[in-house]
Amino acid sequence: MTASDDLRAQVLEACHGLAAYGLGPGIGGHVSVRVPGKEQYWTNVLDRTFEEMTLEDIVLLDFDGNVVEAGRPVSPGIGFHPGIYRLRPEAGAVVHTHGYWVTAQSAFARPPRTFHNLATYFHDRVAVAPDDEIESIAPALRENDIAIVIPWHGAITIGKDLGEAAALHVTFDYACRLDVMLAGTDAPPMPDEHGRAIQKLLAKANYLELTWDLIRRKAKRAHNGEVVVPLAA
Repeated sequence: MTASDDLRAQVLEACHGLAAYGLGPGIGGHVSVRVPGKEQYWTNVLDRTFEEMTLEDIVLLDFDGNVVEAGRPVSPGIGFHPGIYRLRPEAGAVVHTHGYWVTAQSAFARPPRTFHNLATYFHDRVAVAPDDEIESIAPALRENDIAIVIPWHGAITIGKDLGEAAALHVTFDYACRLDVMLAGTDAPPMPDEHGRAIQKLLAKANYLELTWDLIRRKAKRAHNGEVVVPLAA
């Protein structure tokens, strides 16, 4: 397997893993990974859900939107992927879903509040863009942002590699779920000072690497030989 083949396989694995978490039941949403040293990236086609993806559904595009391999239709909204890669040379992967909780939380048009230690990953690291056009994302995206909320739409996460981007996405979904479920209650968000201390502690841990391993295990467990059957939350 070549390095490029491995990246293609990672996109499939991430699609299946996200589906196992319930983040891919409908048409839409995209996972991408940058090809190092080239203005190209692997991503999934439009006409299959994450649950249904096969290796043939992962296609290679260049940054101008041309399909390099496996000419299949991709999302017309895919343009922010190469846009982010151009803005953030260190970014190796981008994940975008319309998962139930990230979409519900996006209706608040703000970052999720911090109700758990893991949510501190996103403390002061979430952009809010009015839509998914790179022209809207670019002004909102700060140097250290790792997630983007698109109001009434969904969310995007950015990682140095696909494992990090996918792990951040399922963690962001969890943070959004807590925010939505606790909205309208008296539950106080974590104080900023405490959140910053936890954020520093998490920076020393390998949580995201372990979560990517978990995503991959869940993908295998949830695949019935034909499609992914989402696991119970």
